[in-house]
Amino acid sequence: MFRAVFSSSFLQKACLLAVLLSLVGCAGLSTQTSDTESGYYQAAQTYLDKRNFTMAIEKLEALQSRFPFGRYADASSLDLMYAKYQMNNFAESLITADRFARLNADSPNLDYAYFIQAMSYYQMYMENSGIFGKADPAMRSSEQGKKAFSSMQLFLDLFPSSAYRSEVLKSMVVLKDALAKHELYVADFYFRKEAWVSAADRAAAVINHYPGVTAQADAYLILIGSYDALGLQEEYDIAVQKFSAHFPQHPTLASGTFDAPKRQSERWWVKALTLGLAQ
Repeated sequence: MFRAVFSSSFLQKACLLAVLLSLVGCAGLSTQTSDTESGYYQAAQTYLDKRNFTMAIEKLEALQSRFPFGRYADASSLDLMYAKYQMNNFAESLITADRFARLNADSPNLDYAYFIQAMSYYQMYMENSGIFGKADPAMRSSEQGKKAFSSMQLFLDLFPSSAYRSEVLKSMVVLKDALAKHELYVADFYFRKEAWVSAADRAAAVINHYPGVTAQADAYLILIGSYDALGLQEEYDIAVQKFSAHFPQHPTLASGTFDAPKRQSERWWVKALTLGLAQ
């Protein structure tokens, strides 16, 4: 996980301030360096470098409490959202990032706040495994996942040249695949209930909204099967044609023509996704 990359002008000002504060501290021997604004900030940096995020958060929060409008206000907020993220406290890192974005719309480090927002939403979705521990994100409600995806897309739209762009893009691939599989599970549920229209709608959503994901081929099978059950010959033919063009090596095309799997005994796409748990 990246720490905020401060602009060169920001670093120059921060370093100059640290020197000035240290000189002031030397002039008055009764002043304890750790009780100064610079002292708190430097202590926090030391803990961050040592990956002692608990102590770093303590120092950063103390700094913000004692010097809420100080010269390190912005830098401490950026470090604080990073430290909370590293502690897997994604709700708190999200709140800190959101507050920074609202109060510092002109900051040269605004992209980092949006980055932390997006990644916090992503991690909350991926880590929300429920009472049974780790679970496939695709088996959960997709609402939080969609919120994460929207936050990531917003980041990419606002900051096309950000240093954090590649990290977001990699996470979006994983998230998009999980959301597509969720739609596929729902489509299969409707398919088993013989709710053909709903099954076709959900399968079409995977095909149209999540191009390139691993669930695409399976979505086509549900779509084709639903059209067949509904007697929609034209739609069926078009879907088979597209499926054959996109997945020419698929097992259902081994004979040279499309050979649809049986609706119950050969629902292998769901068995593969659920490790054989679905019947």
